[in-house]
Amino acid sequence: MLFNKSSFGDDAQFFLFDTLVAPLRWEILSAGIKLKIFDYLQDARTAKDVALHFDFLESRAELFLNSMVSIGLIDKFKGKYQISSSYRSLLTSGSDSSLCGLLQHLSQIKHVSESEIIDLLSSKHQKKNGPTMKDPEFWNDMIEGLRLFHLSVRNPIVLDVLMSQPNWSDVNHILDLGAGSEQLAIDLLSVKPDLKVTIFDLPGIASLIKNQVFQKAQINVLEGDMNTASLGSGYDLVFASMVLYYANDLTHTLEKIRQSLNPGGMFLSFHEKLNSERTSPEFHIVGRIHAELKLGPLSLSSGSVEKALAEACFKDIFTQVLKTPFGDIELVSGIA
Repeated sequence: MLFNKSSFGDDAQFFLFDTLVAPLRWEILSAGIKLKIFDYLQDARTAKDVALHFDFLESRAELFLNSMVSIGLIDKFKGKYQISSSYRSLLTSGSDSSLCGLLQHLSQIKHVSESEIIDLLSSKHQKKNGPTMKDPEFWNDMIEGLRLFHLSVRNPIVLDVLMSQPNWSDVNHILDLGAGSEQLAIDLLSVKPDLKVTIFDLPGIASLIKNQVFQKAQINVLEGDMNTASLGSGYDLVFASMVLYYANDLTHTLEKIRQSLNPGGMFLSFHEKLNSERTSPEFHIVGRIHAELKLGPLSLSSGSVEKALAEACFKDIFTQVLKTPFGDIELVSGIA
């Protein structure tokens, strides 16, 4: 007899069981990245081929490969496995758009154990284990990860944003405030070779960036703390990405930025977008829980950039939300 009901449970039950499995997806992907199994699966291979190449037991190799098929990372056809075309460039270690190094780097920052969450929730147990996101030493260790993030994911979006601005043809000098790496400056010069780019960052990071760009005359590097140091002057556009939460007084920092711009110059803020209750989007809220349990809230409150821009006497303030692979981004612009 045919049973007339084929689906059971409610959305909450489906979500909870999916969340249970979610960490395993990452561990399977991470194992594949570390093994460089996606490089090997550029061509169709059998489980036996994989077992022989990596010195695995064939039966276990097949279980592991099937798990990656179930996630959708690789395809299986007539007993042979091959990386899915959707992930070929992203998970191949030598690809220009590879995310392998970046994903592993971010997992070290974002992932946190159940026991550590419970420990951090109690103020008397909060401990500073090494440098944090508010320390220069932290960013010295982070610069390679930032380069990977900028090169593979962020900069293609940023270049589209910058080149779509109405004053782009008149932009001759850009300040990349709190750049984190030299990669945006290099990418900008690849699309606008006559451009001058000034990078401003903390002393430790700035010195590392200088080592990468010392032969590029059009890239100038300034070092200092944006709260106290001069930002320079004569800019047509100032770009600040995920850095303004380190401003001690946001309005004061934006006043300094306005003064550094030529008349009619543009400021662009590129920061994560949170709702007014600071409960979404999930990527930002959950993705920063480890850092924020240690340091307190980092992300800017909704509307704070627009408010501070108005207080700093910027004109034509405009806000747009961008959907990106790394969460919703709020793009806010103002004219000096």
